Amino acid sequence: WGSVSDSFSSYDDEFEGDAGPISRSIGSGPVDKVGWLLPLQRLLLGGEGKVYSARSSSLDEPLTGTNFNIKGVSTQGSAQVNAVQVDTSGVFVQRSGVRVYEAGYDAGSYDYAVSELTQLISEIGEPGISKIVVQHQPEKRLHCIRTDGTVALMVYDKQEEVTCWIDIETQGLIEDAVVLPGEVEDEVYYTVRRTIDGDV
Repeated sequence: WGSVSDSFSSYDDEFEGDAGPISRSIGSGPVDKVGWLLPLQRLLLGGEGKVYSARSSSLDEPLTGTNFNIKGVSTQGSAQVNAVQVDTSGVFVQRSGVRVYEAGYDAGSYDYAVSELTQLISEIGEPGISKIVVQHQPEKRLHCIRTDGTVALMVYDKQEEVTCWIDIETQGLIEDAVVLPGEVEDEVYYTVRRTIDGDV
């Protein structure tokens, strides 16, 4: 469900016009939960069975209740981990919970297409990824927090064709991360659970 424009708690199906609510069923099987939405040039939806692109009839037109189409762009499906925006692309965890994919706009098809970022080292996300945060400066870095309390860090430069994965471990278990913007380099903070003198 999408709410009435500028009325985020209203789903009044009797509201008429382009500002009215959007109500659509999405799925590729008996159950296909949507785990995330990502507003890029098109609205991407991460379902368990597919990744979808929601679009209007023209690229510059807004989505409305009467101008709303959904198309599957990948059958890889996605895990229940929030996707992140990296410039004009989206990065998400595939339904295995281990592999990382990028959804980028493909000018040839006028829609999004996906490519695997973990293709050369598919085990880097094991035993599973629970969260991704993006560092933009001094270069793109994806901090993928794994369920075992470690981090898989990807240094990423699309123009230079650089994709490098690094393991990060520390004393204790990394549970969360946040990136704060900086002028020269973004500041990255991890929340680490440690046991000190028997206290957690």
